[in-house]
Amino acid sequence: MLAFLNQVRKPTLDLPLDVRRKMWFKPFMQSYLVVFIGYLTMYLIRKNFNIAQNDMISTYGLSMTELGMIGLGFSITYGVGKTLVSYYADGKNTKQFLPFMLILSAICMLGFSASMGAGSTSLFLMIAFYALSGFFQSTGGSCSYSTITKWTPRRKRGTFLGFWNISHNLGGAGAAGVALFGANYLFDGHVIGMFIFPSIIALIVGFIGLRFGSDSPESYGLGKAEELFGEEISEEDKETEENEMTKWQIFVEYVLKNKVIWLLCFSNIFLYVVRIGIDQWSTVYAFQELKLSKEVAIQGFTLFEVGALVGTLLWGWLSDLANGRRALVACVALALIIATL
Repeated sequence: MLAFLNQVRKPTLDLPLDVRRKMWFKPFMQSYLVVFIGYLTMYLIRKNFNIAQNDMISTYGLSMTELGMIGLGFSITYGVGKTLVSYYADGKNTKQFLPFMLILSAICMLGFSASMGAGSTSLFLMIAFYALSGFFQSTGGSCSYSTITKWTPRRKRGTFLGFWNISHNLGGAGAAGVALFGANYLFDGHVIGMFIFPSIIALIVGFIGLRFGSDSPESYGLGKAEELFGEEISEEDKETEENEMTKWQIFVEYVLKNKVIWLLCFSNIFLYVVRIGIDQWSTVYAFQELKLSKEVAIQGFTLFEVGALVGTLLWGWLSDLANGRRALVACVALALIIATL
């Protein structure tokens, strides 16, 4: 039933290397655009909740506690899914996995919209649907990262990943415009349009994304990216192939036993306390406490994403200058965040 999620690996074509290298660009761009636009669209059906909170308070009388419970449900399932779903997706066609998860998330957000009804709400259903949406969205980043990594040479990978990473900033910055357009022009100003319209866009993007690209040049018989661009296969990849390690063995050896991974996980907790605090509550705080207009509150949220967009491109470029030492660059960025606080 889900055969379209399986990896396809074809024998390398009996063609000169330069010919296969020329053939690489078109399927790579198709795959890259799918994960770029797909991940961008995930943020249209994620950040619309942040934009809509003030209207949900005024329309349905939801309290800050209830809004917090809805957001907490998303955060918990998103965190759990990042491990469980991403582990399952490893070894699958990650390019196909992303649009499939986008479709499921969009369906959940349509359910979230329905749970608000014409003039009443079901808090339980709102939490359940938004939490499910978070679970399905959780693997978007890892699937994109995996797909791009398999397609690109190491010396340019930071640039490609850095540019892809602006997709969620574009999605976050564009979420307000898309949500407000849906509400004001299609639903007579009703807040429910902030969820239905982006969800329909996500469904369309998801189904189109399933039709183009794949997770690796090997799917087209072009060989591995390292071979195409004259790079040595990493020692870790050689070891896993030579020892025929299982997915669980790879996970234990290179993730659970990796001290750097644990350090980044620990530091990421504090990073996200700052990020989610600003991300989820800035519009409500600006409107409810600072007495700014809803428009100005939304503009502040959008500018936060614009700043992140510029920073993403800059840090991706710097990581390439540092010869791919991305963990080091990330640590420098964390130190600078502390300085700004």
